[in-house]
Amino acid sequence: MNSNNKPNKLINEKSPYLLQHAYNPVNWFAWGEEAFEKAKQEDKLILLSIGYATCHWCHVMERESFEDENTAAVMNENFVSIKLDREERPDIDKIYMDALHAMNQQGGWPLNMFLTPDRKPIAGGTYFPPIEKYGRKSFIEVMTIISDMWKTRRDELIQSSESIVEYLKQEELAPNSKKLPSLDSFDNAYKSFNNYFDTTYYGFKTNMVNKFPPSMGLSFLMHYGFHKKNNHAVEMTDKTLQAMKKGGIYDQVGGGICRYATDQEWLVPHFEKMLYDNSLYLISLAEFYSITKEEFFKEAYYDIITYLHRDMKLESGGIASAEDADSEGEEGKFYVWEIEEFRKICTEDSKILEKFWNVTESGNFEHHTILNENFHEDFLSLNGLDKEKFNEILIKNKAKLLEVRSKRIRPLRDDKVLTSWNCLYIRALAIGSMIFQDEKLLDEAKITYQFLENKLIDENKRLLRRFRENESRFKAYLTDYAEFIQASLFLYFSSFNTDYVKKAKFFMDETIRLFLSPNGAFFDTGSDSEELIRRSIDGYDGVEPSGNSSISFCLNLFLSLGIETDKYENLIESLFQFFSEDIEKRGISYPYMLKSYLYYTTNTKQIVVTGKKEDTDVKKVLEYFKTNYFPNTILIYHDGNKDSESIVPILKDKYISDECKIYICENQTCSLPINSLEELKNRSPN
Repeated sequence: MNSNNKPNKLINEKSPYLLQHAYNPVNWFAWGEEAFEKAKQEDKLILLSIGYATCHWCHVMERESFEDENTAAVMNENFVSIKLDREERPDIDKIYMDALHAMNQQGGWPLNMFLTPDRKPIAGGTYFPPIEKYGRKSFIEVMTIISDMWKTRRDELIQSSESIVEYLKQEELAPNSKKLPSLDSFDNAYKSFNNYFDTTYYGFKTNMVNKFPPSMGLSFLMHYGFHKKNNHAVEMTDKTLQAMKKGGIYDQVGGGICRYATDQEWLVPHFEKMLYDNSLYLISLAEFYSITKEEFFKEAYYDIITYLHRDMKLESGGIASAEDADSEGEEGKFYVWEIEEFRKICTEDSKILEKFWNVTESGNFEHHTILNENFHEDFLSLNGLDKEKFNEILIKNKAKLLEVRSKRIRPLRDDKVLTSWNCLYIRALAIGSMIFQDEKLLDEAKITYQFLENKLIDENKRLLRRFRENESRFKAYLTDYAEFIQASLFLYFSSFNTDYVKKAKFFMDETIRLFLSPNGAFFDTGSDSEELIRRSIDGYDGVEPSGNSSISFCLNLFLSLGIETDKYENLIESLFQFFSEDIEKRGISYPYMLKSYLYYTTNTKQIVVTGKKEDTDVKKVLEYFKTNYFPNTILIYHDGNKDSESIVPILKDKYISDECKIYICENQTCSLPINSLEELKNRSPN
């Protein structure tokens, strides 16, 4: 960004990504009527360029093309150019990414699409180089070809755009199959995970170039392993969680996982850190700890919490979205080490830590070292080290390395607050507070939730998508609503405050009103949102759970609480029917929906505990179910408050006395109460 240039129209935006381009010589517009009208009046194509603030290749293309006067001149003469932050407007990004796939091209960011003045796609691509290389034409050459075609072969372009739009609409409005997915879907998905499992470096080889954190897949495998008593599903989870934490994809000094590894060994990350990745990883770590009780997973959980509170928590109370991969124009510069600097900092401990973190003279990344552990060996045993003493060495030297690193020029922090990503984090905190019996985690979850209530719900009770610099903007999408409902419900399960259920119920009804499609699934955008060329329906669990996957899990939880069971039963069946083929044939790409369907089809139970919280037996039961892994069981506590019974119907008529009473319920039918944890264990509630 050259601030010596005259600013363009992006200078008035709040998005850090758009502001990065505010001093480009390109006459950028934000997405909106001003740009569309200009395109129509001047009979120009729209060049829509989509990215996000922490995107490495977006930075590369900006430096090479958008900051170049000659390239900008071609853009300004022939196109109306629009910059879009995909994290603010995932609805628009989804449409044009699907259009690119319909053109048989691989997706990614930056996404550069050429549109007719009425916003229909005609051509596009991702990164375009400034000169012809990588087998790709130069950006100027591409623009010249498209512009000339608009002048000489316009009818062909318009016909092509109409065909693409028609295809996109048909893709999303497929009829409901009226058939629930086969129960073989779970075994089929497990087999797919097993086939892709990397037996050497762990994780899954679903992409032969990069390796992504598969946290949602691991969460499904845990549930599947529990349900089927399949130890290998649990073993794959164990090895993958450990490999991710020990690999270069994890920030060994500061904590937190990066977006993906650029190799199969988890060694060289794409150094950007995203809130959603860390939140989903937190959930998997906590869940797996509840199975194994191994301190490794608890320590990893708290290491990420420390990172997020230190580097990502904003004074306003929300959590920032991401940290960039680049600093000082170089990817990863902030995170890597030269051996001499490492030795100077770690002094007498350097020798053993060089072995532990694989620090070498030659390095493993552009003559520098990305710290990583060897996850194939027991380092302590091989080197005859005492665990407690070595941990002291690690803690001391991590602090020293972090202090030195903090004086470097930091990567950009994208400090916009996104509703769904913050809700994922709230859920991770709420789950952690139960499993680790840590009230401080619950307090942090409540603070973040309160921030969302204060800043991202408008006067009409409409949920909003993004907050930054005291501006709340963009009507929230299905994923925001679904994650807000889940966050509310998990706050209820961790606190038993029924106010959270009331809020969840209100926003569930709003979700149905705004997002439900005639075919049983839910649209990504609300009926009151901007009209685009398509209202998308999506179930694919990409980097975060899809809105439909999360809303299906919310419906499961409402059913377990006995809330409007007939209504929600119909809704969840219709949703699963809509995605039946995807669940059956592509379950590995729908892991959170698959987990939700597994919950729906298994013998779920509700454990209702009544009595005074101070009662020893009550405490024992609550702690037992909160700290152990029971994926088919919901724990509900009733303190005798009659108002709670109208909010959570399964509590009705359960409170008998202040003494501990435990009800085991299935399908809203409860057994006679028992009085102790020991008696409950004999009943085998799962």
